[in-house]
Amino acid sequence: MLHTSDVHLGAYDSGSMELRERLHDTFRGVIDVGRRERVDFMVIAGDFFDNARVREETLKYAGEQLARLERPTVIAPGNHDHVGPGSVYDRYDLEAAAPGLRILRTPEGESVTVDGLSVDVWGRAHTEQDPKFTPFNDMPARGESAWQIGAGHGHFLHPRALLHHSFHIRAEHLEASDRDYIALGHWEQLTRVAAGPRTVAAYSGAPEPLGHTQSVGGRVLVVDLMEDGSVRLTAHSVEESPAIDHDDLPFLEGIAPDVH
Repeated sequence: MLHTSDVHLGAYDSGSMELRERLHDTFRGVIDVGRRERVDFMVIAGDFFDNARVREETLKYAGEQLARLERPTVIAPGNHDHVGPGSVYDRYDLEAAAPGLRILRTPEGESVTVDGLSVDVWGRAHTEQDPKFTPFNDMPARGESAWQIGAGHGHFLHPRALLHHSFHIRAEHLEASDRDYIALGHWEQLTRVAAGPRTVAAYSGAPEPLGHTQSVGGRVLVVDLMEDGSVRLTAHSVEESPAIDHDDLPFLEGIAPDVH
């Protein structure tokens, strides 16, 4: 699978044309990686769009690029591209523009089976109305498909975390999920995080960081679901940097459950 997040298409729609085109080129590079690596499907873990006021041509461009992948895609909306009143996803029918696209729209959480594959993707959609939103607390049991993927957008709590951040994700929530892989969004920095002995969880980072905090450059994750049940990650550059293998990715332990 191809895992990306925090693309923020439209962030510069009312500003710099050069920066706007760079964001477009970067997402084209994400799709190029997916095509080159012959992925079977893609998950976008929130903030695909920067806001609900992006230009119509940006929405159309997004649909064209999603269709160009020619693979099923699941979007788990984040706080910038939330569902509910004023949602960007109500302005333009992306699912019609990109056959095989599924947008998770349920704040309580929902699961979709990826077309043609024994893969379920579960996620909760942001509404931007609940600062105490927790993407992965009390996830339902595994589904019937062979591979179980979680997707969500929020802030992983680690020993150096600022606890006033919203949308908390705890290591014990990820471990209790019993998923094979959890695709995270909200951080611009590519990072694996603690999720117990069974589950692999990671932030893909932003393919084009807006805050310029990502030390390894813009990346997208290719997630290999192996025949032996293991999960391997490779971080691919959307430009020309070398790929980064699973064991070399930055890793964060979770905060202790009794620390608040």
